[in-house]
Amino acid sequence: MTKGSARKEVIKHEEISSWVYILLLTAIAILGWVLGKFEFNIGKASLTFAIFAYPFRYFVANIITKKYGYKETMNGISYSACLMLLFIIVASLLGQRDIDYIPVTGEIFSYLASQMINLSIYYYLYMNTEGNKLAILATYIFAMLVDNLISMLFISRMIMVDAFWRTYFVTILIEAIISIILINFDEKKVLPSSNKRKRRKK
Repeated sequence: MTKGSARKEVIKHEEISSWVYILLLTAIAILGWVLGKFEFNIGKASLTFAIFAYPFRYFVANIITKKYGYKETMNGISYSACLMLLFIIVASLLGQRDIDYIPVTGEIFSYLASQMINLSIYYYLYMNTEGNKLAILATYIFAMLVDNLISMLFISRMIMVDAFWRTYFVTILIEAIISIILINFDEKKVLPSSNKRKRRKK
């Protein structure tokens, strides 16, 4: 096998592997949407089971970032958003229900915005720091603050009452606890400075 054909095999393998992670990211995004239909209460806060799935979206996106880079992750996030929208449309048609475009728009927009925030900050931390877990946790929480605020504003039609903020902060608290567990599995390996410079050039 020549060096050229070996290189092509490696590239092909990496492309297939990256798509596995992208499909996993899509599956988690869709699972979050489905679980959002089921509610439960903690005190006076009305929550959905989606809160248990949402932190995993950032965790998987961060894995893609470490393995394949910023650009590949951005593509993966875009693909997963399109596939999630397609799933929502098909599910609504099969269920013979009209699509409520306001919460759907909020879900897609909040997903893209929060993922871009998480990705940008995480990539900076990955390339320039020693992998401080508190900084990574802060990145998760900041992304979730944006995600939940946007999606809940669309769902509530921009009407904010006392129950809105109660649900908002309880949701963030639970997602933060899940994120604390997840970041302990984030085995970041800091690259040597020379390799960092090479990756920036790429």
